[in-house]
Amino acid sequence: MKLPVSTLTERLRVGLIQTSLDYEIAWATSPKMSKVEEDHAVSEIGRFVAGFREEKPGPDIVVMPELAVPHGFLPRLRVMARTLSAVIIAGLDYRDRSTATERIVSNEAVVIVPNRWRKRQISSHTSVRYIGKTYCSHGEQQRLDQQKYGFSGDNAIWVFDGDDAGRFGIVICYDFLDLERVASYRGQIQHLFVLAYNKDIRSFQHAAEAMARMVFCNVLVCNAGYYGGSLVVSPYRRPERRTIYQHSGSRLATAQMITIPVKALHQHQLNRGITAGSELEFKSLPAGYEIQQ
Repeated sequence: MKLPVSTLTERLRVGLIQTSLDYEIAWATSPKMSKVEEDHAVSEIGRFVAGFREEKPGPDIVVMPELAVPHGFLPRLRVMARTLSAVIIAGLDYRDRSTATERIVSNEAVVIVPNRWRKRQISSHTSVRYIGKTYCSHGEQQRLDQQKYGFSGDNAIWVFDGDDAGRFGIVICYDFLDLERVASYRGQIQHLFVLAYNKDIRSFQHAAEAMARMVFCNVLVCNAGYYGGSLVVSPYRRPERRTIYQHSGSRLATAQMITIPVKALHQHQLNRGITAGSELEFKSLPAGYEIQQ
């Protein structure tokens, strides 16, 4: 969608948190996070958010992996969003939606928007939105089958309007490989946030680089630290600029604040290029690319 370029911020500050939950321990006996791993998750999140609070300036958006946050921690997460004045996008523990006749769960992410964001009041209260995962991975489905649970998918596709920060989409792990879903974001967004708990790190890295070109946006993959592999890419022309952040190494909890382009990227989306010296700053737009009205 076309945005008033003159009002866009130059860059967006994103805090990326990799928690190190062990799936085999956290969901060994049921699709509810074990108490041991729940305490572990809360400790890591609290520590990293406290670190972001010391940053000046702090992050505009904080992103956490798929399945990272216990449901009981949500009230504290809302407080964190307010004290940071940052939008928080985080994967939640499985939500039990069982009925009298069926045992079933869903996999969701939460988007917490504080009443004050980017140094200005945007509403009278903090708001919360939930985004559902559409497709189970094969491994995830096998584990749920073993525990006698079905999976409830959500087909909704969300585009969030960040005003001067640009528009962004959010996908949860396996949905990143749904080509129809990702293609629907083409011409609509400047940022795509992927919340993952993924073992196949290399495949997601290749997919992120491809989507940055085909959807033509910044792509941020926030993977669980147990497997590592978080990645931020932007469709810059020069190869050394394209990978903004990459973390390798398994069983590591870490946090990092990065910046991604907004204004220059959208200007390029609109007029097929702005010049940086004698060369284009970003890659050429993909065939047939058009900004949606």
